Amino acid sequence: MVELKDDFERELREQLQARSAPEGFADRVMARVPQRPVRREWFRFGAPVWRWAIATLLVVGMVVGGLERERQQRQEGERARDQVRLALRITGSALRDVQQKVNADDEQHKFSQKGASNAVLEKGDQ
Repeated sequence: MVELKDDFERELREQLQARSAPEGFADRVMARVPQRPVRREWFRFGAPVWRWAIATLLVVGMVVGGLERERQQRQEGERARDQVRLALRITGSALRDVQQKVNADDEQHKFSQKGASNAVLEKGDQ
């Protein structure tokens, strides 16, 4: 059994030894390979030129979209600022009106107190 194994290994080693190909082998193989016309890679969809073009369009789209979003946010901010300014003007105007009424009532109250104190003084003089 050992002898059979040794014979098998020896035969296997001989068969697996590197040998040069027979004369004309490469030519015969190349003759069997179907000849295809050479295509220009940039015409096909998967070619690098199309990939770069698509990647460029995507990047440009993202940049333009980001700029548009920024413009919209700026407009919304300006609208909010204008609304706050209007609210402050209205509030200021209302506060001035209230202050004028308070001052007018205060002045009227002072005059009425002076009038009452003068009337008391005049009564006291009589």
